[in-house]
Amino acid sequence: MDTVPSQLQGAVVTLRPLTPADKESFYQWAVRSDATPYIFGPQGTEQLPTWEELFTDYQPHYFDSSDPLQGQSFGILVDGRLIGQINYDGIESLDNSTELDIWIASSPDTSRGYGTDALNTLVDYLFAHLGVEVCTIVPAASNTRAVRTYEKAGFRLAREVTHNQVRWLHMERQRPS
Repeated sequence: MDTVPSQLQGAVVTLRPLTPADKESFYQWAVRSDATPYIFGPQGTEQLPTWEELFTDYQPHYFDSSDPLQGQSFGILVDGRLIGQINYDGIESLDNSTELDIWIASSPDTSRGYGTDALNTLVDYLFAHLGVEVCTIVPAASNTRAVRTYEKAGFRLAREVTHNQVRWLHMERQRPS
C-alpha cells in the first residue's frame, strides 16, 4: 500500500495532507466560512454540526495519513496560503471507487481555477497510486458554480437524486482506459 505523499503539485495549487493541527481551520471552513451554505444548506435549513459531530464523520485517518485506503484530507494551498480542503473517502474494494469533497473557504478564491486544478491533481493521484477506477462527487444541483468546476475537471452526470427537497447530482470521473 502506498503512503500519502508529503504534497501533490498541481498546475497552480499544491495539496498537502492535513494534520491534527489543521482541524481547527477545517472546522471553521465547514461551519463559519463562505463555503458553509454549500456544505450544509442555506442558513437555517440544516443544523450545523458541533466539533464532535463533524469529527465523528471525519475520523482521525483523514488527518494523520495512517490509512490512505480509508480516506485522506488535503489542504489546498495557493502561493503557500491555505484556501480550503479536498478529500476522498474510503476506497470501495468492490469497484475501486471513492467519493470526493472540496471546500474553498473564501469567495474571493473561487472562480480562479483552483478547485479544478485541485480536483485534477487529486484524481490523477488516486488513479495512478491507489488503483481507483471511479471518483464521484455529489453537489446540490443549485450549486451551479461547483457543477461547472466539476465538469471542467472531467466529471459527468451519472444520476440525479432528490433528498429532503434538494436535487443532488451524482457526478463521476472514470479512470481512462
